Amino acid sequence: MHTAAERYRLGFSWIAGLFFVFSVLFSDSPYRESQLYEFLELVGYVLIVFATLGRIWATVYIGGRKDEELCQDGPYSISRNPLYLFSLFGAVGIILSAQKLTLLAIILPFFVYYYFVIRGEETRLLHFFGQEYADYSKRVGRILPTFKTYTSQESFTVYPKVLFRSMIHASIFMWIFMLLEILEYCKDRTALIPTLFTLPF
Repeated sequence: MHTAAERYRLGFSWIAGLFFVFSVLFSDSPYRESQLYEFLELVGYVLIVFATLGRIWATVYIGGRKDEELCQDGPYSISRNPLYLFSLFGAVGIILSAQKLTLLAIILPFFVYYYFVIRGEETRLLHFFGQEYADYSKRVGRILPTFKTYTSQESFTVYPKVLFRSMIHASIFMWIFMLLEILEYCKDRTALIPTLFTLPF
């Protein structure tokens, strides 16, 4: 049975996403005239690429196996929640690429909320897999990677249909980055998107 945090995860994510898009569209960056502007965008882009590749790596291993067998290899051998870990990198990358560090404050309630989502998922996995998951939890950290535990099968079954859908989802941060770049281009060259406020940092 899913917890309340899990059931409302999508809605919460949409609310946070819409708030972020509103803040990006209608605010100005305090770094626009400084050399830091381009640097933040570059670092953000690197994090987005890293997050996208990491999420694809994780979905290759988990695609078609979720809730059917306990995935403990590849990225799941160094973190029990690699998709959440790479999503964190992607979220930070989007904020840096927008050059609006104030929006990092969004991540704080997001962290708190997803802590309860993860706890709910862990309870369900413990119910499904019992001692196997308990042993896995002792060996591999919840979020922070433990590289000394890395292991991977030489081969496993990949379902193309599941993989393709998962890769589209895994690339969400790249899609968001491209959308923000298009909107920023339109904002700089038209008056259709007004600047309502400037963020403090």
